[in-house]
Amino acid sequence: MTEASGPGWTFPPRPDSDGRAVVLYVDVDDQSWDVASEGLRRGYRLLRARGDREACALIRQYAEDLVAVMLDVDLPGSVLDGILLTRILRGRVPAQAMPPFARDLPAIDAPILLVTGSPDDYSESEVLRYGGDRLLLKPLRLARVTMAVTDWHLARS
Repeated sequence: MTEASGPGWTFPPRPDSDGRAVVLYVDVDDQSWDVASEGLRRGYRLLRARGDREACALIRQYAEDLVAVMLDVDLPGSVLDGILLTRILRGRVPAQAMPPFARDLPAIDAPILLVTGSPDDYSESEVLRYGGDRLLLKPLRLARVTMAVTDWHLARS
């Protein structure tokens, strides 16, 4: 069924959904992932990408479901770092300047949270200038992520 059948009716959850909000976390570091996922899984259904190509594939698959995208600023081994991927997701890079795997990504209506373990390397104003919505420091904590996601969604309503 593709149309709501009456007042109060909502679409049933997708078969692969458990009801939690979906967040994509892009980070190559297994230790950072382990620490973050331990706490964040209590509140979110986490998808992990270990690099730029995997992130683009997951964005294509889950764009409509994402409530947030968290990108590590540094993505060693990837063509794109978190900042360039943010600029691409926000439509700030011409297609001819993108690698083919990053072209024609669907629009996402969700905050982009840039993540770093080096607080002195970037400022909140730089993150905003790149198209990000918030800078979060590692280790990621459920309360900080939830506050950033909630602030973004409240500002849009």
